[in-house]
Amino acid sequence: MYTIKSGAEFIGSLRALDERVSNLRIKSIEVDRHKAEITYNFICDKSVDDALKNTIADEVAKNTPREFLRVNINVSKIVSNDELINNAVYNYIKENFPSVGIFLKPTDIVCADVGEVFKYTVRLSKDGAEYMRKSGAIKRINEYLSKNFCSEFAGNTEEKEAEETIDLTSEEVFESELQKIEHRTIKVKDVVVIDDENMGDTALYIEDATAGDVTVCGTVTEITERETKNGKPFFIIHLDDTTGRTSGVYFSKKNTCSKIREIAEGDAIIARGSIGEYNGRRSFTFDKINRCTFPSDFVKKEKFRKKPPREYSLVYPSPATTVRVKSVFDTETALPSELTEKVYVVFDIETTGLEIMSNGITEIGAVKIENGKISEQFTTLVKPDYPISDEIVRLTGITPEMVADAPKIGSVIPDFMKFTEGAVLVAHNADFDVKFMKRFASAEEYDLGNKVMDTLELSRKYLPQLRRNDLHTLADYFGITFHHHRALSDAYATAEIFIELMKLKNKNSD
Repeated sequence: MYTIKSGAEFIGSLRALDERVSNLRIKSIEVDRHKAEITYNFICDKSVDDALKNTIADEVAKNTPREFLRVNINVSKIVSNDELINNAVYNYIKENFPSVGIFLKPTDIVCADVGEVFKYTVRLSKDGAEYMRKSGAIKRINEYLSKNFCSEFAGNTEEKEAEETIDLTSEEVFESELQKIEHRTIKVKDVVVIDDENMGDTALYIEDATAGDVTVCGTVTEITERETKNGKPFFIIHLDDTTGRTSGVYFSKKNTCSKIREIAEGDAIIARGSIGEYNGRRSFTFDKINRCTFPSDFVKKEKFRKKPPREYSLVYPSPATTVRVKSVFDTETALPSELTEKVYVVFDIETTGLEIMSNGITEIGAVKIENGKISEQFTTLVKPDYPISDEIVRLTGITPEMVADAPKIGSVIPDFMKFTEGAVLVAHNADFDVKFMKRFASAEEYDLGNKVMDTLELSRKYLPQLRRNDLHTLADYFGITFHHHRALSDAYATAEIFIELMKLKNKNSD
């Protein structure tokens, strides 16, 4: 028979099972109504063996309603340290408070483990520190950290002195040092106050409004009025500023409801709100709305992106070397012009998990194809900001010890951008690898906008007789050997497979 407990009672009963789980925390709970299945994801600062895990599972089952036919638990070991907390605070501010994060550096965050409390200080300009205090940012950061690490957290802000400016006329200033992030904004006209006379007339591009508290503007493409369960009216508003589209919910006030009802499709508004996440999707809540006139002469300004560096600085390419059972490059058969007239970079990555926004890269392997032959290779281990689970270690063979002294992804990205400059990117199931690399390239202000080709899609089109299209199956089909789940080996195998598939593509086009 199960008993229903409060959250505090529930986690307290689990912590009482063993001193090793005295700091156990719930990270998330996943519910599958169709399968009547529930999964509890816990984090702990100590290792949990199978026997203790079974004990925890029994206790969890006792406190789970009978409607769930299957109860699963996962327990991940996560230990707080200065580097992890520093990166977590830095990334959270960058994603949720972009107006502050745009000026923030990792070195502006100072962490210290004081007994059972982890303290951190965010060093900001006077305006930035004041904004963080007024917006309740520290409380939100503490809540975020508590859900992801097994410690109690206490944060504060500290004003820092203004940094020296760069002398732009100095011959010692390199091009990369002159590159800067620009605010892309739209200035509206004829603001008519509905909610806030202090909102102003300047809004962020919708395309750039990805998280945190922002002000956007645009033309209303649709507005719908609905009621909450309590009968309170609210509005769903769809907005387009020509750089992007967004939809948000506005809960009206007594003194604004009639004015919001007057807004029609085609009208322009400027709105302040917050972007969050609801059920895995981006959620926009409008807090304040004013009418305005959208500028008729608005022209979108291209987003600033760094250019690839002129020289390699950390990861240097080396001449290609490979051992093949079957030679596919030195064949006497003429290679198709599409293969010989373009430069391709075939790459593969190993990661700490499959979720792109909550995992990191542990290894990059890439090979360059020029004139139809592999000419160079680019490879490095990467130290991720995320833990490497035992399952990932078993799958890839990459251990935390192996990457302990490896460079961070931010240091590797510039060299990867140089290696791939002007090339067509190739990968197997390319969407996964490319999205990971785009995420981290974007964080360093680079645009990985190369054309992409996918050997998975090519094999499905030109080898329809195969029942499977994974790398192993394709390698066997073409007589290629490799060690799966290491990045460089997978990149070599994918390159050889790609060349053979391009031959088939050329043959089928004749």
